[in-house]
Amino acid sequence: MRPRDRSLKSGFTLVETIISMSILVFLILALFTIMTSNLTALFNSKSRSIALNLAQEKIENLKNLSYDNLATQGGNIYPAGSIVDDEVIIRNNLRFRIHTDIRYIDNPYDGNALGTIPNKPTDLYSYDYKKATVEIYTATGTTKLAVLSTDVAAKAAETSSNTGVLIIRVIDASGSPVSNATVQVTNTNPNPDVTIQTSTDIQGQVALPKLPPDAATGYHVVITKSGYSSDQTYPIGAQYPAPSNPDFGLIVQQTTIKTFAIDALANLSLAIKNQSGSPLSNVAVTINGQKTINTSPAAYKTQLTSTTDSNGNVSFNLIDWDSYSVALAGYTILSSNPFNPISVQPNSFSSAIITAATTPTSYPVITAVSPNSSQAIAAVGIDITGANLNSGSVFLLRRSGSSDRQASSLVYSAPNTLSGNIDLTGAALGDWDLIVTTNGLSTTQTSALVVTP
Repeated sequence: MRPRDRSLKSGFTLVETIISMSILVFLILALFTIMTSNLTALFNSKSRSIALNLAQEKIENLKNLSYDNLATQGGNIYPAGSIVDDEVIIRNNLRFRIHTDIRYIDNPYDGNALGTIPNKPTDLYSYDYKKATVEIYTATGTTKLAVLSTDVAAKAAETSSNTGVLIIRVIDASGSPVSNATVQVTNTNPNPDVTIQTSTDIQGQVALPKLPPDAATGYHVVITKSGYSSDQTYPIGAQYPAPSNPDFGLIVQQTTIKTFAIDALANLSLAIKNQSGSPLSNVAVTINGQKTINTSPAAYKTQLTSTTDSNGNVSFNLIDWDSYSVALAGYTILSSNPFNPISVQPNSFSSAIITAATTPTSYPVITAVSPNSSQAIAAVGIDITGANLNSGSVFLLRRSGSSDRQASSLVYSAPNTLSGNIDLTGAALGDWDLIVTTNGLSTTQTSALVVTP
C-alpha cells in the first residue's frame, strides 16, 4: 500500500484571504485619509492666501477715502456712509464673505469719556481717530480666514460741535462685561435717521460719538446676543406710560451712559402633585418674573403659562435669569421645594417640586421656614410662615431611618406664623422634611431643614 502524500499544497485558506483583504482595505483607507487631509490643507492654504489679499485690497481702498466718508451703511458711525458692511466676492472661483467694521476710537492718552483714568481729565470729545477692520470669512460658514485693521486720523478730529456722545455698557448677571453683544440704536427724530448696529468690545462697551442731540426721548436701544436674554429701552406711550428703562434724549457736548444687563438663557422644570403625592395633570401653570418693563401699572418682562402633562410635569425653556412666582389655575400651592418664588440662575437647569390642593383648601400652606439649616443641638427655634395656621397647629421634622422630632413650646402669631422648638441632639446629618398639621390635615415641606455637623 502506497503512503498518502501529506505534502503541503500552495495557496491561501479562506481565513488568510479575509485577513489579507482587511489589511489591504485598511491601507487604502489610511492612504485615502492622508490624501484627503493633504488636499484639505492645500485648499485651506489657498483660501487663506486669497483672503489675505482681499483684506489688503479692501484696507487700501478704505485708506483712499476721505475721513468723513469712512463709515459703513449699518455701522456705529453717524451719519451712515456708503461702504457695505457685508458683501460676498468670488475670487479664483471661490466665494468669500467680507465684513467691514469702522468705528471711532477714544485714545486714553487724553482721558476717556467716563473720566475713569487716574490723573486724566474727562474727554468730552471721545473720537480721536477711526479704526477700520476687515474680516474675511468663508461664504457659507463662520470660519475666519483673514483679518486686517488700520487706524485713520483726521486733521482735526477733536473739535467743538453740536453733537453728543452715547456710551453703551452691557453686563451680565454678575456685573461682568459682555463682549460681542449686538447693539442697535435708532432715532427717527434727526435728519437723517439714526440707524446704527454694532457690537460691544472686550470691555462690554461701545462708544457712539458725534450723534445728533435730541431734546425729546427719541433714542431707542436694543441689546441682543445669541443664546442670551435681551434688554432694551421702551418708548413712553399708552402701552408703557412709565417704562422701567425708557427711551432717552441726548444733550449737546455731553456724554450719556446707558447700562444694560443680559446673560445666558436658562430652563425651569416643575413637578406638580397633590397632597397625597399623585401628579396633577392638565393644570395651567403660570410663572411671573420680577423684572419689570413698566412700573405703574406693573408690566413684567416674563409672564408665561403652560399646562402640565400626564405626569404632572411642565417646562419653561430659554427664559431669563430671574426670580419666578408660580401660580396654578384653580389650585393653592401648599408647599414648594425650593420655596416659591423660585430663583433661576443664568445658563442653568432649575427644577422644583410643588404640592397643591384645589382652591379653597383647609390644608396648611407653607411659604417659608427659618432657619433652613442647623447644627445637631438642643432647642432649635423654627419659624413657619404660611396660611391656614392656628393655635392648634403642630409640626415636626421627619427623615427616613430616623425618629420624628416633634416641636414643643408652640406659639401661633396672627395672621399666619407658627413657631416652636425642636431638639436636634444626635439628629442624623442631612435633609429633614417638615410636616405641619392643622385640624387633622397635613402638608409636607420636603428638605425644609438641613442638619449640619
